[in-house]
Parts: sequence; C-alpha cells; structure tokens
Amino acid sequence: MKKRGITDENCKPDVVSYTTVLHGLGVSGQLDKARKVFDEMSKEGCVPSTATYNALIQVICKKGNVVDAVAVFDDMIGKGYIPNVVTYTVLIRGLCHAAKIDRAMKLLERMKSEGCEPNVQTYNVLISYSFEEGEIEKALDLFERMSKGMECLPNQDTYNIIISAMFVRKRAEDMAVAASMVVDMVDRGYLPRRFMFNRVLNGLMLTGNQELSRELLRMQEKYARLRREIRL
Repeated sequence: MKKRGITDENCKPDVVSYTTVLHGLGVSGQLDKARKVFDEMSKEGCVPSTATYNALIQVICKKGNVVDAVAVFDDMIGKGYIPNVVTYTVLIRGLCHAAKIDRAMKLLERMKSEGCEPNVQTYNVLISYSFEEGEIEKALDLFERMSKGMECLPNQDTYNIIISAMFVRKRAEDMAVAASMVVDMVDRGYLPRRFMFNRVLNGLMLTGNQELSRELLRMQEKYARLRREIRL
C-alpha cells in the first residue's frame, strides 16, 4: 500500500482529463482558467488533441473573443492538427454570434474544400443566424442545399427555425413558405408540434391563402394530434 504524499505517475491527468476540465470551464464561461489548464497540460508534457482545441475554441467564442478563437484555430492547423466538424461548427457559431456571417460562410466553404463535410448542426447555426441578421434569402438558400441532400438533410430543428422566422414579417409569402416547410417536414417523417402547426394554419387563414390552408386541413385529418385552434 502506497503512503500518502508519494507521487504516483499512473495517476497523472491525461489528455481526456484535461479536455474534460476544459469543456466544463467552457460551459461555465471561465476563459482565464481554461487557458491556464491548456498551458498547464503542455508544461506537463501532455499533448492536446483536436477535442482539446475544440473545447478551448468553444470557451473563447463563448466569451465573445472570436478573433482569439480564430488565432487558436490557425495555431492548431499550424501544428499539424486536422480540424473536424466540431471544430468548424464551434468557430462558425462564434463568427455568427459576432455578426460575421460572411466570414462564417467562407469558413463553411473552406471546411468543404478541406474534405470535412458539414453536418445538420453546422447548417442550423448558419440558417438561424442568417435569419437573425435579416438575410432571409441566404438562409433559405442554405436550406435548399440541405433539402437536396447535397451534404446533409434537414432535421426537425431546421424546420422549426425556418417556420419561426417566417413570423417576423408575417407577410402572405412568408406564411406560404412556413406552410411549405410544414408539408416538407411531414413528408420527411417529422410531425410539427401542435402549437407550430396551428400557428401556421392561422397565419394562412389570416393572409387569405385558402389553397394551402386546405392542404394543411387535409393533413390535420390524417394526423390526429394536429388539432385546429384558430385565433383571430
């Protein structure tokens, strides 16, 4: 039995331990502590992994220091690391949050040119922030790429993001887009939440789109959980 105070080399933290701590600090937004942990692991001779860099980039982005996050990204590439889909998505989210949508779009293209395929989370981030910046056509163009299965297919979150965004202006053409999203998501096997369905149906009725209203009503008859609640 080992005495207390004697160092056990087998109990030294490894890359997984450091990465887990970094991730936890990222969740709580403690950037200074995260940097100290990252520097400490290098001094201790523990080589960071791509996941370690991802955790550090995430906490830097969370604190709004996207320029520093890009610097860390460039540093990891300079040291021979290959960014994965998480790396790119975290940095794309950080750029979008800093209202740098164009740079985020360029990073998406770079990501694909490097052979790293974006996933649904990558696209959902870009679509959501594009809507927030009023870039409606850009957001719908991104969805069009997804719907064609060019890289990945939309999920229920994708549809919810787009449908919710269509109620910002509440125009007749936006209600039509929202309805088409409901139809498309059902075709792909996703049932909209009852509240969302009723909201779209009410929007169509209030903007006088009888054709799409009837289509949604037929859908309602097919799926019992989609009950009609009209609010005038």
